[in-house]
Amino acid sequence: MKKHPALRTRPALAVGSAVTVAALAVLLGGCSSTNAGGTASTGSAADIAVGKTGTMSEFADISSICPSEGEITVGVVDGYGTNSWSKTVLAEIEAEAAKCPAITNVEFAAGRGDLQATTAAITSMAAKGTDLVLVIPDAGPGEAHLSALRSAVQTGSTVVAFASDPEGTAGTDYLDYTDWSPEFSGRTWAQWVVDQLGDAGGNVVFLGGPAGSAVSSQELEGVKAVLDENPQVKLLTADPVTTNWDPAQAQQAMSGLLSQYPQIDAVISDYGASTDGVIRAYEAAGITLPIIATTDQNSLSCGFEALKASNPSYELATVSSRTWVGRVALRKALASFAGVSDTEPSIYDLSLAEDSTGKTDGAKTPSEVCSEGAPSDGSPSSLLTPDEVAATFAN
Repeated sequence: MKKHPALRTRPALAVGSAVTVAALAVLLGGCSSTNAGGTASTGSAADIAVGKTGTMSEFADISSICPSEGEITVGVVDGYGTNSWSKTVLAEIEAEAAKCPAITNVEFAAGRGDLQATTAAITSMAAKGTDLVLVIPDAGPGEAHLSALRSAVQTGSTVVAFASDPEGTAGTDYLDYTDWSPEFSGRTWAQWVVDQLGDAGGNVVFLGGPAGSAVSSQELEGVKAVLDENPQVKLLTADPVTTNWDPAQAQQAMSGLLSQYPQIDAVISDYGASTDGVIRAYEAAGITLPIIATTDQNSLSCGFEALKASNPSYELATVSSRTWVGRVALRKALASFAGVSDTEPSIYDLSLAEDSTGKTDGAKTPSEVCSEGAPSDGSPSSLLTPDEVAATFAN
């Protein structure tokens, strides 16, 4: 295994102690600075490419980052943490951590949508000396988590936010933020909808997650940007429709929309499992399915052909549900802690992974990605092995 510099030691700072912005930058990476490319470096030799945008083809190999000695603890705090997506994300982080013998423990805390519980979990993990703290700050507006993130940094943990924008400043309030580009995904979904509806246009609704979710709001910005250029397609929902990323709540919300609007030609739903609820709402109402854009989920892929047979107008397009993004967060945090470079992207632009019409270059059809025997709520784009998927959903 590659030899690494000595691991960074945790500074002896009390929780809640006053720290200047400049001092925070030092804690985050030892003389954190911004290079000519606009990315932050963590010390003289380590560059973790803060904020870099790119594609999955640029993923790093954790074996080039993992220290050859030492013991490193990891904490994962998920502001929601109760659905299948969160379960898969944690499994991906654990699978990635298992490739690095220096990582001795991965602890998990679910905020269950409670902001106070989420922020308490962040500060608690840091206070007990967790080296790397990875946070999905989606228990409320992103900025509401900043105080806890800053406190964890002050305590000495290396903190990386992922999968939901914490706002604030990477390299100061926390080390980095890694995710897909929600706005880019919104644009991708909306452009596919526009292409399918054509010049005739139609009406579209957008279903998001919890009220105030930064991810859903940013996705909707991308949707609106495309639809503003295509006025023949009308957005009926000015704000993300709240579903809490729960299929039952999504079904209830979609039933309400079907009662309110006599014509809905397309649905954009930002979570594949919620889309199962959308489909059930249409079936309960006895209305033919429209075109749907969402994130990938095995039940949608495997069930497409049967639904298409009885719903001729139904088409499906998905982007990766990016359950793998926690792996990137882990590698970024680990690299900074170990004092080595990791220049893989922080933000990922995702094109369509799946298109039932077969018209998108590089996208597969639902039958091509369907994994028979895998859990219905699994993600076809997950990087977990079949055995790891089976173990994740065994209970």
